[in-house]
Amino acid sequence: MINTISTARPTSMVKQQGLTLLEMLVAVAIVAILLTSVAPGIQTILIKNRITSDLNNVSAVIQRARFAAVDEQTSVVLCPTEDYAACTSSWRNAKMVFIDANGNDSRDNDEALIVASDPLNEANTIYGITGTLIFNEQGGINQAATITLCPGDNDANYASALLISLYGRISVAVDSNNNGKKEDLEGNELSCS
Repeated sequence: MINTISTARPTSMVKQQGLTLLEMLVAVAIVAILLTSVAPGIQTILIKNRITSDLNNVSAVIQRARFAAVDEQTSVVLCPTEDYAACTSSWRNAKMVFIDANGNDSRDNDEALIVASDPLNEANTIYGITGTLIFNEQGGINQAATITLCPGDNDANYASALLISLYGRISVAVDSNNNGKKEDLEGNELSCS
């Protein structure tokens, strides 16, 4: 006589897997609460990162233009451009740096492009500068400038700026009085208009 032991479990002992409807609704509610409390903080981080990224790109091009003027001992032009040949007035466009040998404020075929940058992020706006910056052989520029970057909604609480002295030195705006808004070289709060 052979004894066989059944290994099959009775149907009442089978363990179910998954979530009940009530458990699923509680999980969805918790996720919704977390998202509504965390989303504004993430949005703030994204806005600040976009502005910082554009500031870094513009700063790098300005520094490169200044160094090229000093290294080459000649005037160097930094200007916004749409086609990397002619200068425009809108600093939202890409920027280019070149030695303008004939002084016509446009890049001719025989004038090499030293460096170029991408246009600004479409979500950002720029204030405080138009036209070209011309660096002389000592690294100074033709005009002091405050280049202010703001988010698309022009909320000055997120505004930041590059401050360029006549000597061509670059600094970033800081909030020296801790009121939540950064200031320019004269101590005035940055404005997004």
